[in-house]
Amino acid sequence: MTAKAYIIIDTITTETELTTLLSNNSVPCVRLANKGDDPEDLRRKCDQFRLICHNMEVPFILEDNYEMAKSLGLDGVHLNRDNQDSENIIKMVTDEFMIGVDCGHSRHAGLISAEMGASYISFKMPNNQSESESSIIETELFEWWHQTIEISLVAEGCNTLQQMSAVLKVSDFISISPTDWRNNEHFSKINDLLS
Repeated sequence: MTAKAYIIIDTITTETELTTLLSNNSVPCVRLANKGDDPEDLRRKCDQFRLICHNMEVPFILEDNYEMAKSLGLDGVHLNRDNQDSENIIKMVTDEFMIGVDCGHSRHAGLISAEMGASYISFKMPNNQSESESSIIETELFEWWHQTIEISLVAEGCNTLQQMSAVLKVSDFISISPTDWRNNEHFSKINDLLS
């Protein structure tokens, strides 16, 4: 198994950028980050991005706003750790509407989310490791999940190619942030790593 790129976009992403991303890369899922954006702006962007993704047969999900994701016909929602309604929302998962859950660094949160029926969970890489510390990247949590649990795992917060490489074989997906994919040279290296 080699992890696939899980693309994260933001509300300043243009339709041209998204179309180019999907045309030039094998992308299994696109997630729109929701950083407290104006609801009307967010709704408009969701509509634009949904059309592009669905035309290219790529699932499109929204961060944290279940009601909006459902009402706009998106493919799912990604719940951040501080979402107070996570437990209730996870129960709404269906074959047609995926619900992913950010579990931070918590094995317990991952297990609870999996037991409740989450479509996938995400763990975050420790954010205190620099490129020079690549030989001691902590991957035990990712390895344990990969060996023990069947539900898909997204590795979040990989800030270096070394971190991505460390979880490449023990994650189903690696999230690629706007900072990563907007840097053409860096994104090319990521694609080489994931290919």
